[in-house]
Amino acid sequence: MPQPTISLEGAYQSLFYNHPDAIVIIDTDGRYTDANPAAERIFGYPKQELVRLQPELLFSMEGGDLPAVLFAQALSGRPSAGEMLAAHKDGKRIYISVTYAPITSQSDVVGVYCLAKDVSPLVEARRHFEQAEEHLRKSEANLAQVQRAAGIGAWSSDVTEKQHRLISEHSLDFISVHSADQTATYLYASPSCASLLGYQPEELVGTSAYDYFHPDDVDLVNEYLTANLASAGVYTVAYRIRQKNGGYIWFESTGRYTYDADTGAIKEIVAISRDINDRKTAEQKLQESEQRYKSLFEYNPAAVYSFDLDGNYVTANSNLEAVSGYSKSELLTMSFEQIIRPEYLEDTRHHFDLAKQGIPQHYETCVIHKSGGFLDLHVTNVPIIVDDQVVGVYGIAYDITEEKSYLDQIEKLSYQHSLILNSVSEGIYGLDKEGRGMFINPAGADMFGVPMAQFIGAESHHTFHHTKPDGSACAVEDCPIFQTIKDGKSRVVQEDIFWRPDGSSFLAEYRVSPIIDNQTIKGAVVVFNDITTERDILQAKESAERAAHAKSEFLAMMSHEIRTPMNGIMGMTDLLADSGLTQEQQEYADIIRTSSDALLRILNDILDYSKIDAGKLVLETEPFDWRPLLGDIHQLFAPKAAEKHIELITELEPGLPERIVGDAVRLRQILLNLIGNAIKFTDTGTVTVSVKAHPQEEPDDLILLFTVQDTGIGIPGEKLDQLFRSFSQLHPGINRKYGGTGLGLAICKKLVQLMGGDIWVESKEGVGSTFHFTLPASSCSKQVDIAGEPEPAGEPDWASAAPSSGSEQLRILVAEDHPVNSQLLVRILKKFGHAVTAVSNGSEAIDAVARGSFDIVFMDVDMPVMDGMRATRHILELLPDDNKPVIIAVTAHVRAEDRKMCLDSGMQDVIRKPYRTQEIQQVLRLWGKPVAK
Repeated sequence: MPQPTISLEGAYQSLFYNHPDAIVIIDTDGRYTDANPAAERIFGYPKQELVRLQPELLFSMEGGDLPAVLFAQALSGRPSAGEMLAAHKDGKRIYISVTYAPITSQSDVVGVYCLAKDVSPLVEARRHFEQAEEHLRKSEANLAQVQRAAGIGAWSSDVTEKQHRLISEHSLDFISVHSADQTATYLYASPSCASLLGYQPEELVGTSAYDYFHPDDVDLVNEYLTANLASAGVYTVAYRIRQKNGGYIWFESTGRYTYDADTGAIKEIVAISRDINDRKTAEQKLQESEQRYKSLFEYNPAAVYSFDLDGNYVTANSNLEAVSGYSKSELLTMSFEQIIRPEYLEDTRHHFDLAKQGIPQHYETCVIHKSGGFLDLHVTNVPIIVDDQVVGVYGIAYDITEEKSYLDQIEKLSYQHSLILNSVSEGIYGLDKEGRGMFINPAGADMFGVPMAQFIGAESHHTFHHTKPDGSACAVEDCPIFQTIKDGKSRVVQEDIFWRPDGSSFLAEYRVSPIIDNQTIKGAVVVFNDITTERDILQAKESAERAAHAKSEFLAMMSHEIRTPMNGIMGMTDLLADSGLTQEQQEYADIIRTSSDALLRILNDILDYSKIDAGKLVLETEPFDWRPLLGDIHQLFAPKAAEKHIELITELEPGLPERIVGDAVRLRQILLNLIGNAIKFTDTGTVTVSVKAHPQEEPDDLILLFTVQDTGIGIPGEKLDQLFRSFSQLHPGINRKYGGTGLGLAICKKLVQLMGGDIWVESKEGVGSTFHFTLPASSCSKQVDIAGEPEPAGEPDWASAAPSSGSEQLRILVAEDHPVNSQLLVRILKKFGHAVTAVSNGSEAIDAVARGSFDIVFMDVDMPVMDGMRATRHILELLPDDNKPVIIAVTAHVRAEDRKMCLDSGMQDVIRKPYRTQEIQQVLRLWGKPVAK
């Protein structure tokens, strides 16, 4: 049985599908039309996506347009090559060595091959090649089918005219008779012309055959007939013929002369024609396929060749000649064993034998150049398979001599650099462009207190350098190290704070320099020393404390300055709302009131966060009844839920204690925030608040689980980690639609953690969110008295604070320097029916008290000439005990220490700005008793 031979097309196809480098086929308009599996691996795009990409999205060249230049050269028929950067689908950039080669058909360029090799030094592994498909077998089968054609013999003399007619009328081939002159007029046309050409026989008879030939084929047919018919009496010619619908199909006609039996003169031409359109199409595709793979073979930047099963070269491209130094004619008489360096021969034979077994191989070997030198090669061996049988081996080889030499030098330099880094006493570490650790020397690892391996890949800024020397947070953009990574400028820092993972820190002096490769910043190197001393530590501590104190004072001042005008806005709005407004005016007043409340909540959030951040928030621990608290919150949000057609549900597990010990105010704050958010971000459906208890070992100890579930917009999974961060907004569009500072949930988390609990969220975008938080609590008996709980504020009840019948009205002094706030407080008190006198500073307040008697003095704390606390002390020293008024502090300061200072000065109570009418009403009820005249 003869051994199958290596088909050129099969070999080329095997090369295309098994080539280790990316091969992309581009049409003349620059569109990708096909790509091999290696292209998917190198670029990360599936073939379906890759062929839809624009070239500029896949290849790029810094400072030029190399891909377009190379493509244009290939279109002109010249192969071209170069190196450029390519974009992987996952975003990384890789260096690519490309060759653009023309694909030609009948001397015309019909497309371009782009062969791309990943030359990035970090790419070490290559994918295994897939086995070649059986395209060769199918192509050969199709070709054999279209090439089979029936021969035409002479008409037998015993065929009768009737039989002749019967054959011609039922033959699938087109049988025709023509005049034996230059017109080749149809004298007879068999009926099959209707199915083949669309003409009826009578339409053809009397017309010239040349009228139907394709214009480009007329001369061809004429020359052929002249050359063959006259000499041989028989012809066979292929040409294109026009159908009745205007289209052309390929015809093959075989004809011969008929002669006069008596004279021997030529009478007619008898022709038999058949449709060979499918055969021509198959031949053209086969030719294009062979030309495509031939272009791939010839213009491949690698050395490409094939062996028979004995290892002898069968084909070789020009690059193999360049690599080996041997000419193609010399190579085709040699075996690979003749050029392999002896110490690599056994390993090379092993890989060749595996390739003969159908297993693709990738390995490195060394060949002996014809000149006697050695070349290192990276080789891929691919089996050539025909009809499920390996008939040869394909080889693809790259010269990696220079690359291996470069890697050897790098390894040697790396060893030398390691010796240097390990011997110096300064800490030295390197970062990549993202700020992740690349290396650190032993001295640096000791100073940071981390193993060297742990530093590699670690995010450096938030671990080692997250604060400034004054104790304030150091943003990434303010970090000198990251500034150097960004702009490439070296910097020297005399004093800075570096942190260790265990929470300790040290003062460091360091120099940071950029790592630059090929004019591109790759990262930075930091050389540092620990300069910490006891004095430095103390100085840093004091500096941080001063910064914290300055921050606290600034927030207190800003709170005062904001609350003072807000007091006028909110108080006057209450008075305006009760002044008999029209419906439209009442709506305007309600808008002002709602906006003021929102602004006040933002201010309170910022102050609460500041207190928590400074560690100055003190939690109360006292018994309280939490069920009414939850009921009040439900009633508070019920109108808003009804307005949005949302069902607000409260579910309590049976057996929960009536009262618990904890901080009622902060629990209310947490629930208000979570439920308010749930209603705000829900447009349809429900908001459900549920409470369950988990008993602990001690009888009175338990953990309460609060859950707030909504059917709102939900939160994307990748955004959940941002939810409890300070000043975090998940999306600008959400912020614009719903508002908020981004502090609410951050405060909730810190409050829950301060109370010993935990908070977490489960959410699905478009479905809804569920917030859970736990609070350790102790149950208490129902008889425990809860004193001092403020009554829920509602609309002002002017009559309840007014003097009852038969009692005297109160004499009230208002000491307030701000004219709007003074006017507001005077009007509120007069509306309650009391006699009010107003002064603008503490000195005037002392004079007023000395001249007349007052039951209550509302004393602003911050006033010109004399502040409220000094005036209070003077008044209490000046007046006898039986004539001393009740002095109520009015202040925009909200810190606990501010309240304590007011009470220590002799004031009996404190109201803070902005105050509401209900608060004034409460104070009058509590302290509104006339003093002796």
